[in-house]
Amino acid sequence: MKRLLPTLALCSAAHAAWAQADAPAASAQVYGLIDAFAGSMKRSDDPGRTKVLNSGGMTTSFWGIRGAESLGDGLQAQFALESFFQVDSGTFGRNSTDPYFSRNAWVGLAGGFGQVALGRQTNPMFVASGAFNPFGTSLQFSPVMLHTWQPTYNRAVLGDSVWSNALQYTSPTFAGLRASVLYSMGEVTNRSGVHNLNLTLNYAAGPFAAVVSVQQAQTGPGFTTTIQRQEAALVGASYDFKVVQLYGQLQRTRTPDIRTTADTAQLGAAVPVGAGRFLASVARTDRKVQPATETHRTTWSVGYDHFLSKRTDLYAVYMRDKLTGFDGRGSLGVGMRHRF
Repeated sequence: MKRLLPTLALCSAAHAAWAQADAPAASAQVYGLIDAFAGSMKRSDDPGRTKVLNSGGMTTSFWGIRGAESLGDGLQAQFALESFFQVDSGTFGRNSTDPYFSRNAWVGLAGGFGQVALGRQTNPMFVASGAFNPFGTSLQFSPVMLHTWQPTYNRAVLGDSVWSNALQYTSPTFAGLRASVLYSMGEVTNRSGVHNLNLTLNYAAGPFAAVVSVQQAQTGPGFTTTIQRQEAALVGASYDFKVVQLYGQLQRTRTPDIRTTADTAQLGAAVPVGAGRFLASVARTDRKVQPATETHRTTWSVGYDHFLSKRTDLYAVYMRDKLTGFDGRGSLGVGMRHRF
């Protein structure tokens, strides 16, 4: 038996090495981000102030698994499974209606032609609105993200920031340009015309970047028997002068069923200071409901984001919000974000 054990171990190791060599090259990794903050929050139209310890001050917390397999000749099979979660309560999802893999759940092929992916996928307009303001995709402190995507701020864009039942094509980057088309099937019996469609064009060259994103949506949160269609368009740009990076956005949404248009403008700046950045942004939304109703919302934020390392940062933000017919109110938050 003593002589047999080394022989069995050697055979087992040889078999494992053979199996690994025979298998196609593949890789997968677990990653994510944890973000939590403490603060005092009050919108202009809030009936009262709330002291909170909440998740996702600067970025919505999530974890994920992604991987790729080389298929030869530059072709790859790829996948991503990502789930939002709430640090303060330990529950999954952004809210009780979220599916488990609420951030992304797709499989696809990539190569010299670009990438084709099938499944639940992040809306490129959400990515664009987050990329061209200094507070990123923050749904707590970024003025333009609140105006555009947060229901409690009477968001301008309907539907989710992630689309289910979706097919997306992303082109290779050529001369700084990259295009994407995202088509989300409504899956309504005998109504193939019910769908979401987004077209986005990104440009990046040196310190300058820009985006144009347009979409028509008919499914997702916010759509009802009364509201069945919305059109949205976004133009954004940024320029990094090293001593300051400037951001700008213009958005328009049109919801014909309720005869409403919303125009949003945003300006922002990020200034490197020490081991972090000073951030400032202001957004204004003018909402018109025909024939004669008009409201205005102006929100501005200032803050400092301090990096303890490449993966860990601390932040502090003050935000002021003013809606037509209400007094201006302020919110304050201090938080920590860690990437893994």
